[in-house]
Amino acid sequence: MVCRGLWSAKTVALFNTISTPDTNPERRLDIPSPDGTKIIKVRGFRVRIQINGKHYWTPLGKFHDAEVAWAPDSSRLFVTWTETGVLGPWHTEVYDVTDTGLVEIPNVTRNVRRDLVARMKKAPIPKWVDSKPLREMWSGLLYCADDVVGSQWLNGSREILVAALAGPDSGCKYMGDFVAYRIDVATGAILQSYSENETKAAFAADDLPPIDPECTCNL
Repeated sequence: MVCRGLWSAKTVALFNTISTPDTNPERRLDIPSPDGTKIIKVRGFRVRIQINGKHYWTPLGKFHDAEVAWAPDSSRLFVTWTETGVLGPWHTEVYDVTDTGLVEIPNVTRNVRRDLVARMKKAPIPKWVDSKPLREMWSGLLYCADDVVGSQWLNGSREILVAALAGPDSGCKYMGDFVAYRIDVATGAILQSYSENETKAAFAADDLPPIDPECTCNL
């Protein structure tokens, strides 16, 4: 069964272990590159890449709940994965596809978490924090910025759009809010950031974290 990823319709779930579990214990899935010259091959929880008829090991089989997206020119791919399950932490990594397999481009999203925390520290306190007990409760919450999930490729394979989530549980300030970032893959530089409302206007909802229609969009 071929299914989209949890976070983006532009990705393919490698293992189908979250929203639509695959009951086949001998999972077999081929994900060809757009140019048809390379294939990601999933066999059970072993993931290899076929290039020019040869197979190369990849680390993707070690990634829990992984989802993958090829770049339009087939030269790169990104993978979003979690350390523990739906509650994360979630990470996004980017790889060059070479003649001898995958080579990680390190620290592509390294600036995202720091930027999100800075935004939260400057953001207004939500309107629902309107009493002394709630303000005391709010002061004890954390600035959570552990989750960065991949959305899609932009500008060919040169840029990636990711979403940074403000926290998965009630112990986090701004829980459920997110900011989207357009990032230069080669340098990790943030080229543009988008609030939730800006993201919704600029990109398809299927490629982004769910947006609460009642969200006050503080970030």
